[in-house]
Amino acid sequence: MFADLHYWQRTYIFVGCTAFVISALLMPVAILVLRRLGRIDNVAPNKIHKNPVVRGGGIVIFFAFAVAVLLPDYRSHPFNGVIIGSFLCMVVGAADDFFGGISALVKLLALFAATLILYWFHVRLNLFKYAPLDVAFTMLWITGFTSAFNGIDNMDGLASGIAVIVASMFLTIALQAFAAAGTETSLSWFGMIAAGLIGANLGFLIYNFRPARIFMGDSGSFFLGFTLAALGVMGEWSQYQVIAITIPVLILGLPIFDFAYILIARILRGETRTLREVIEHCGTDHISHRLVWIGFSHGQAVLFIYLICLALGTSGILLRNSTSMFNSVLGLLQGAAILLIIVVLMATAEKRHARRVRLASPSPDAPDGETAE
Repeated sequence: MFADLHYWQRTYIFVGCTAFVISALLMPVAILVLRRLGRIDNVAPNKIHKNPVVRGGGIVIFFAFAVAVLLPDYRSHPFNGVIIGSFLCMVVGAADDFFGGISALVKLLALFAATLILYWFHVRLNLFKYAPLDVAFTMLWITGFTSAFNGIDNMDGLASGIAVIVASMFLTIALQAFAAAGTETSLSWFGMIAAGLIGANLGFLIYNFRPARIFMGDSGSFFLGFTLAALGVMGEWSQYQVIAITIPVLILGLPIFDFAYILIARILRGETRTLREVIEHCGTDHISHRLVWIGFSHGQAVLFIYLICLALGTSGILLRNSTSMFNSVLGLLQGAAILLIIVVLMATAEKRHARRVRLASPSPDAPDGETAE
């Protein structure tokens, strides 16, 4: 049965399984080594884990991913650009995991450099057909999503689970493109990278579900965010510009929307006033935290976010497969409705949390020991 599959279908299975096995087998070794090296994510007020956990699992995720996608010995100009850029992001993230103190500005410059590498290898947005504007918007997309994905890495199993779901959507698109063409397409290598990400993250998730034994750290979130954003640039989404922009935004929508919402909310609350504060601020007000505020357990919050990502990603795939303007409009409305549900949930959670904090705080007019009612 396996022999009856086309080369690329066999390759996707091989790459995914190889990445999974390497990641699953090496992660326990990484836990021991990182613990001996003292690479520990300690408990802090802006973090939700109750016990110290080793960090740096992203190095193993990248290693498993890179070995798996390089073994088939398939090279293309865009493929090389994504791998080189991913490696750069992993190295910068690993430096922060191991030595700390890597400033947000250095990470931003690293993302700019990685984006220029992508551009050199012809991985770019072609919105305006004018190089300076296309470079600027590619940089904005890559930087924005990588930052968003880094922010969503705040609960056990969350970031890697989202990466698996998003990569699965991209793999589905690659398989659909192959089925439609009946032969190799420009999205063939795109699917291979997606399969590698799926396998490497599934191997990591065995040790990252609550209670986590290891965190991916910036080495993982930085390279994963960059790689997923790069795949979002490469997809041949649609001949219609608006739909072509909307499809990757829907597939990658949860981290993007979460990041945009809390960014605006923090500015309105006066928590961040300068660009430096916006970049460096780390809080516990993401959608995962807000779900906990309204009664979800950590596990329930993570699973609920998985469902949102799945729904948004499915909307993106349906929109790409749409053959009529009417169906396209329905797909856009479905995506917008899901995002509206997220808005309602996040706003409701913030109001309830603010009220709870207000009730728990001592009233300035109340005698000592009494709280405001």
